[in-house]
Amino acid sequence: MSGNRNSIDLNFKKMIDQIADAILVLSDETIVYSNRSANQILSFDERTPLSGISIGMFVNPEDMPLLRDALTKITTCQSEKHSLQLTIHSSNNFKLPALINVQLLQACDSLVQLSIHDISARKAAEESMIQSEKLSVIGELSAGIIHEIRNPLTSIKGFLQLMQTSEKLNKDYLEIIMREIEQIEKITTELLYFTKPKSDRFTKINLTTIAQESVRLFETQTLKRNIKMCLEADNADDGHCLYGDKTQLKQVFVNLIKNALEATPKGGTISILLSSTANTEEISIQDTGSGIPEPLIHNLGRSFFTTKATGTGLGLMVTYTIVKNHNGSVHVQSEENKGTTFQLSFPKWKQQDD
Repeated sequence: MSGNRNSIDLNFKKMIDQIADAILVLSDETIVYSNRSANQILSFDERTPLSGISIGMFVNPEDMPLLRDALTKITTCQSEKHSLQLTIHSSNNFKLPALINVQLLQACDSLVQLSIHDISARKAAEESMIQSEKLSVIGELSAGIIHEIRNPLTSIKGFLQLMQTSEKLNKDYLEIIMREIEQIEKITTELLYFTKPKSDRFTKINLTTIAQESVRLFETQTLKRNIKMCLEADNADDGHCLYGDKTQLKQVFVNLIKNALEATPKGGTISILLSSTANTEEISIQDTGSGIPEPLIHNLGRSFFTTKATGTGLGLMVTYTIVKNHNGSVHVQSEENKGTTFQLSFPKWKQQDD
């Protein structure tokens, strides 16, 4: 019997070595087995085993709390399988975005199997799509942004002309000019931050700040169309914070506000509400627009599906992708000729996440 078992174990290891994904078996956080792909990815030598090394050697420090939480849920039987996206790095610090599936291997020994799938190609495609959508949104916002900059420039020019006709230096005029210049700087800084490509860098993010900055980008459009836009946030102790990427989360707000504006007639209302539960941060973006037919709601977020006459559907696809990458969810409620509400839910930021 022992010979048969050894033969089966040997055949099993050979089979695991043929799998393209990296496979690790952990006892606590220590690697006790690694297949050939894991050795190639993490040590660049398929013949060099990783046994005895802590998994923490190959995971970014800011990602370790997420991995530890997944390992705890698996070993305490709170979950049979858990998936998460982390950045893995090799012994020479080559970084690799990866989808990791965590599951219990042997309940009696508390061994946990990690399957590591390289998603660098998918992430590159997502980043390209997100950047393309950013540029598209900025193109549509350009008229309003030019108007925002032109107003302070007109004011600056006017006061400089007044100063040219006066022999005395008017400090009040100088203060007004400085305020207008600061306003231009503020607008251009927000615009450059939004369009500049950035790699994923998750940190503690304040949703209230992002919401305020996003609303400000649409002030000209809302005034021009007499649409009332309201932003409210409940009294959260931590200011509605989560663990995420500021640029991507700002694009979520911009995409959804832009869609709401396009759907809302003159004189309508767009309401943005930030709220919290014990474990989540909630964002509600509600408009009084034309609404979405119920049979079409489940198609939202799919590529090239849109309810607009000239749309591509990529804006919502990008939005859904970003929300998913932040372990969030999207729920849509809509009634034709009454309006639509997008409800987003994200895991609440915890001290250990930062």
